[in-house]
Amino acid sequence: MKTKIFIVILTLLSFSTAFAHKLNILAFAENNVLTVNSYFADGTPCRECAFQVFDAEGKVFAEGKLSNDGEFSRNGKLPAEMKIVVDGGMGHRGEQTITSSAETETVNEEPVQSTSVDTAQIRQLIREELSKQTAELKAEIDKGRSHLDMIIAGIGYILGIFGIAMIVKKK
Repeated sequence: MKTKIFIVILTLLSFSTAFAHKLNILAFAENNVLTVNSYFADGTPCRECAFQVFDAEGKVFAEGKLSNDGEFSRNGKLPAEMKIVVDGGMGHRGEQTITSSAETETVNEEPVQSTSVDTAQIRQLIREELSKQTAELKAEIDKGRSHLDMIIAGIGYILGIFGIAMIVKKK
């Protein structure tokens, strides 16, 4: 009976600590633009965290530190497949593998009138805004999950104290 209680307590404690070290990464590559956004389980941006981007062969394509908002963006030719690794320190680590989508050109039969705003600029603005909004939504979702983690951790601590009290009482 004691071993079953001990196993349950150990399982609950390891479950809550696994989520405590979760580092989320939201990354996508489109039209030769790589965008990376990283944040902790409570929604806090991974400020100035070290990151590396590897190509399919495992060679470092890009590396550095994320911004104060936990973001990184790079324009230019991208590998077809990339693995992004972010190290938040103290056991916080996240990785994500993504594929790059190349811009496809379409042929217009009608002549296009020139405008003061370039289509590529509009796409970039839309992409940046969607990235911010998606990151905010993911952060809100993960904030709700972190409360569940706190509840589970609390139950684990209570069971741990109860288990220690039972051991002391038996002696």
